[in-house]
Amino acid sequence: MLRRDQSIFFEQCVAERLVSMQFYDFRLAPSPTKVRIFLAEKNLEIPTVIVNLRKFEQQSAEFLAKVPSATLPALELDDGTVLVESHAICRYFEELHPEPNLMGEGAKEQALVLMWHDMATLEGYLGIQEVYRNGQEYFKGRALAGPQGYEQIEALVDRGRKRVEVFFDKLDRRLGESPYVALDRFTYADIAAYVYQGFAKRAVGTDPAGGRDNLTRWSEMIAARPAVNTATS
Repeated sequence: MLRRDQSIFFEQCVAERLVSMQFYDFRLAPSPTKVRIFLAEKNLEIPTVIVNLRKFEQQSAEFLAKVPSATLPALELDDGTVLVESHAICRYFEELHPEPNLMGEGAKEQALVLMWHDMATLEGYLGIQEVYRNGQEYFKGRALAGPQGYEQIEALVDRGRKRVEVFFDKLDRRLGESPYVALDRFTYADIAAYVYQGFAKRAVGTDPAGGRDNLTRWSEMIAARPAVNTATS
């Protein structure tokens, strides 16, 4: 158990580390949005650098020197280490700032949060990306994120739409059994599913909550959270 003076010193050290970090963000992109909501729920503020994906700033030599994958989000730590992938960044902050808990307490809860996060990502988000990146002229020659060029595959658009419908049907059924996605309280899995739902509206052109009453109830509840509003407004 830390004494009060030790606790204060620890909190000061952590605060100093936060202000020396750099979070690389683009507000319209779904993966950085997950991290922004996560940070807002923990009431953390990190110095932020906006990387405009629409202007291809992620392909600049300066950014590639830090993030060779040319993807967002990225977090540069105080020692120069750069973390990429939203899940890794959120995991880092969960360890650094465990309250409020967003990734589950104990083996069972943590497994459930990870399970539903991964299902949302692999079944929902990747299906949305199939539609989004293979169906727009803007992504011609860039069907996958990153510095390499990949050609579009037209057949993936229809497949992606089917995958999106199947996933949100599954999520609607789940939300008929549970108030939240993974547990009986708000977690990282809710953040991911909510962000993907919003992304689907823009990328696929349909609202996944349409005709899905459980999903509608849940999404309205998540949207009303102050941290979510702060991170997405």
